Amino acid sequence: MPSFVHNLISGLKNSVPHRHHHRGQTAPTPMETLAQQYTGRYAFLDELTNKTHQIVVSKDLAIKIDGRVLPGTVTGISTDRLTFLDHYGYQLIITSGPTGPTKVYDEAEDTTYNIITPAAPTDSE
Repeated sequence: MPSFVHNLISGLKNSVPHRHHHRGQTAPTPMETLAQQYTGRYAFLDELTNKTHQIVVSKDLAIKIDGRVLPGTVTGISTDRLTFLDHYGYQLIITSGPTGPTKVYDEAEDTTYNIITPAAPTDSE
């Protein structure tokens, strides 16, 4: 025999209209719009070693360098720069211009690298 509470809850469920949440396209947030400006695969040349490095910025602003995740967190983002603090406490600053990212500053090396080209996909990505 159903209890009074059970009947009450069942009655309320049936009498209250249900809302169905529609998950349509929503406008991107300002943060997502800024992130899109930096999202992509780029390359820069280390002139000391003459080695070209790949840097990938994901849509959630995770950063990979040469296929390896750089642990850390974004500490700032604007239309002209993305500041990332790595797990050692050094900043990586990606500067952006009208056509996208243009430079990468590595505080650990105290060096600024010019982004030379959008990088081609690699198998490790």
